[in-house]
Amino acid sequence: MDNKIKKVLILGGGPSKIGSETELDAAAFQMMTALKKNGVQVLVIDNNPFSLTLSEVQPANVFIKEINLKNVLDVIKKESPDAIIPIAGGLRAIHVTQELLNQGILSDLGVRVLGISKESLKVINNPDKMKIAINSIDEPAVPSKIVRSDSEAFEVVREIGFPVNIKKVNHKESTERIICNNAEELSDMLEEEFEDDSVCIIEKSIVGYKQIETVAVRDQTNTKILISGLENIDAVGVHSGDSIVISPVQTLGDIEYQSLRTATFKMMDLLNIVGLCHIQFALDPNDGSNYYITKINPMINSSSALAARSTGYPLVYVCTNLLLGNSLPEIQLHANYHRLTPIMEPTLDHVVIKMPVWPFDNVPEANQHLNTTMKSVGSTIGVGRTVEEAMLKALRSSQFSPRDVLPSMYEISSDELISQLIHPKSDRLLVLIEALRRGYQVDELEELTKINQFYFYKLKELLDVEELIIKEPMKLSTIEVAHDHGFGDGMMAETWHQPIEKVRELYHAAGEYPTYKAIEPSAGEFDQNIRSFYSSYEIENESSQESEKTALVIGRGGNKLGPNTAADYYTAEMLIQLHRIGYKTIVMNNNPNALSLSPQISDKQYIEPIQLGAILNIIELEKPVRVFIPGNRHFLLKQLKKYTDLNVQVLPPDQETGVVLPKDVTYALNFFVTQDESYFISTEKLISNNKSDLDYVTAYETPYVLDNEALQRDIEESKSHIQSSNWIGLVQILFNQNKKGESEYVGIRPLRLTETIFLSRATGINWVRALVRFYTKRLDINELMKNMPDMSNRVTHMQATFPFKQLNVKVDHANSSQEVGAKIKFRLVDDK
Repeated sequence: MDNKIKKVLILGGGPSKIGSETELDAAAFQMMTALKKNGVQVLVIDNNPFSLTLSEVQPANVFIKEINLKNVLDVIKKESPDAIIPIAGGLRAIHVTQELLNQGILSDLGVRVLGISKESLKVINNPDKMKIAINSIDEPAVPSKIVRSDSEAFEVVREIGFPVNIKKVNHKESTERIICNNAEELSDMLEEEFEDDSVCIIEKSIVGYKQIETVAVRDQTNTKILISGLENIDAVGVHSGDSIVISPVQTLGDIEYQSLRTATFKMMDLLNIVGLCHIQFALDPNDGSNYYITKINPMINSSSALAARSTGYPLVYVCTNLLLGNSLPEIQLHANYHRLTPIMEPTLDHVVIKMPVWPFDNVPEANQHLNTTMKSVGSTIGVGRTVEEAMLKALRSSQFSPRDVLPSMYEISSDELISQLIHPKSDRLLVLIEALRRGYQVDELEELTKINQFYFYKLKELLDVEELIIKEPMKLSTIEVAHDHGFGDGMMAETWHQPIEKVRELYHAAGEYPTYKAIEPSAGEFDQNIRSFYSSYEIENESSQESEKTALVIGRGGNKLGPNTAADYYTAEMLIQLHRIGYKTIVMNNNPNALSLSPQISDKQYIEPIQLGAILNIIELEKPVRVFIPGNRHFLLKQLKKYTDLNVQVLPPDQETGVVLPKDVTYALNFFVTQDESYFISTEKLISNNKSDLDYVTAYETPYVLDNEALQRDIEESKSHIQSSNWIGLVQILFNQNKKGESEYVGIRPLRLTETIFLSRATGINWVRALVRFYTKRLDINELMKNMPDMSNRVTHMQATFPFKQLNVKVDHANSSQEVGAKIKFRLVDDK
C-alpha cells in the first residue's frame, strides 16, 4: 500500500438519471468502507440527497455541493486531500477531473488522481483519439473517415464496404446517423449533405452485430484478470442499457471469447489502467473472429455492477485496494472469502439475466422504440441454474405484477407484431414470445430481430412448460418441471384458479422445498461463506436459518420513476439501523444496481422475484421475527397479513390511507407522533410546478417562515387533527394559504419517503433510524427531540430531477411520479 495516501476525496455521482441510478452511490459506499479499513480518511462531495455514503461519513467530512470545478477545487483547497477518486462519480466527475488536470491545478497542489490514468482520460468520449489508441495495438476500431466530396465518400466506401452510416460534422445540427445500404442511397444522401458545403463522416455500419462486454481489473504490477463477460441478447442498434444481458456469455466459442479477453488486457496495458475497466465489442454475427472495440469505460457503471452481482467477486473492494497501491496477491479479504479470490478469474455455475425497466408508463409522450439512445431507468435480474430459469425469473421481476402473472400480447395485430420484431419497443421479450406462439420459425425470427437462434429455442422451451401447466393442472410432476424452469407458485395458482396455499401444500406434502445456492466466484471450487443466494429446486441447500432474531427487509425491486431511488436508500438505512439494534438482517431484492444489496449492509441477500411465493419460501427457511414491506406493495401486504404468525411492518408507512388529500397546498408542518404525544419538527414549503396543485409538488424547502402567533396556531390545530387520526410515526399536516394570506388546514398524511430523507438532511437527524427504533420500541423520544437543531438561520432546498431531456420530450408540468432523482442545497437565510 502507498503509505503517502492518508486522506482521499471521493467525487459522488450527483442526482440519479437515465444511465446511472444507485450503482454509483453503492460503489462509493463500498469504496469508503475499504478506504477506512486501510486507515484512510474519507471525504465525500455530492449533492444527491439519497446518497448513503453522505450519511455514513463523518459530517465534518461531507460536502453537500454540486460536482463542478469550483466546488471540487474549494474542497481540495480547504481539506488538502492526498488524492481524489472520480471513478464512482460518472462522466461529470471525470470531466471535472480532466479540467483540474488540464489546468495543472492538481499537480500544483500535490493531489493525485486514483482509478483513472492520464492515458484513459485522453480517450474517454473522444472517438478520434480512441480509434488511434485502439489501432496502435493492432486492435480494430470501427472504420470511419471525414469526407468533403462525393468522390472521397465513394472511395471510403470501396475500402470499408456497405452498409455505412453518414453524419454531418456540425455540432449545431443533429448528430443522427443515416444508414446507407447501397450506392444509390449513398448518392442521394450525399447530394443533400453537400449542398451547403458540409463536411461528413462516413462510418462502417455495424447495426446487427453482436454486442459483447467485458469487465476486468489490473494492478500496478501488470497482473490482470477478467471478472466477467456479458452478452447483450439484442444486437447493435439497441443501446446496451436497453438490451437484455446475460452472463456468462452463451453464444461464443472459446477461441472467440479468448480473443476478446486478450484485447481487453491489451487495452488496459496501453491505457495504464490500475483498477477496473469495462470494454464493449461488436462482433460480426457471421464471423465471431471479426470484431470491433466500440467503447472503453475505465470507471464504475451499471455493467461493472452487474459483473460484480453476477459473480460474487468483491469488485469495488478489490479495486479500491488496487488504487491504494496493493497488488492483487496482497489484497486481504473478509474471512468469508477464500484467500485466493482476488487473483482467481470467476467461474459461474449459474446464469444471470438482466431485464431493463422503462419509464413509459409515467412518460407516455416518449418514443418507445428502442434505438441507440438509452431509455431504461432501471433493471431487474433473474438468477438460475439454466438460461430458461434465469430468463423467466428476470421477466417476472421486471413486470411488477403483484399476482405473479405475465401480461400477454395476444391482442397485437400481425402487422404490429412484425413491425415490433424489426423495430423493437420496451415489451420486446413479450413480443418475441407471442411470435413463437403464433408459429413463427426460429430462422425467420433471427432474420427479423438479429437475435441469435439460441435464445428463441430457450423461449420455446418455456412455452412448452407453459402448455404443460395448462394441460396437467395440480400435479406434482407439473410443479416440479415448472419450478425447474423458473415458474412461480403464483403463476400456477392463477392458471389453475387455486389459492397459492393449495399449490404449495401439494409439493410440500411430498417433502419438496426450494433450496438456495450461493452466488460466489469459484463455482463451488473453494470453501467460501459468501452470503448472497438465489433459489433452486436441487437437493443441496447452501443457506440455513441465519438466527433466532432475524429481520427480513423486502426491497423495491427494479428502479422505476417516482421515489424508487430514494426507496433504495431508505431500505439500506433500515438494514443498517436494524443491525445496530441487534437484529441479523436479510434483504430480498432483484435490482443489480441496488445500494441495498451491497454485502456490507446486510448479513444475507436473496436475489429473487419480489412476489408472494418467493417471499413465503424465504420466510419458511429463515423464520424472521420481523418482516418489513415497502409502502407501495399493497397486494403483498394484504396477502402477508393473512399469515397471522408474521410480524409484518410497513416502512415507510403505507400511503394507501383512504384519506382524500387536497388539491391545493402551500406549506406543511411535520411531526413525530407517538401513542401519547405529537412532537413538532419543522415547517416546510411545498413547491408545485403547476399552480399549487399537490400532485405537482416536486420541490421542498425548510423552514417555511411563519410569525410566532401563526406558527403556534398551526401547531395547535395540527395536534388536534393528529389526535383524531390515530396515526403514529412521521406525520405531515397540510395547509393552504389563499390570496389574502390566510391559512387553512386542508389535509393530513404520513410523511412521504422522499421528504423523510429531505428532513434528515435538513435537521441532521437520521429519521429513518428514528422510525426503525420507534417501531422496534427502542426510541428515546425525549433524547431525540432534545437534539433538534435551530433551523432558523439555514434554508434547505431539495428539487426533483426528471428524465425528459434524455427521453427527448417536453413536459409542461412534471409530477412526482416522473421523478428520476433529486438534488439538494443549503444557504444561509440572508443569502440570496
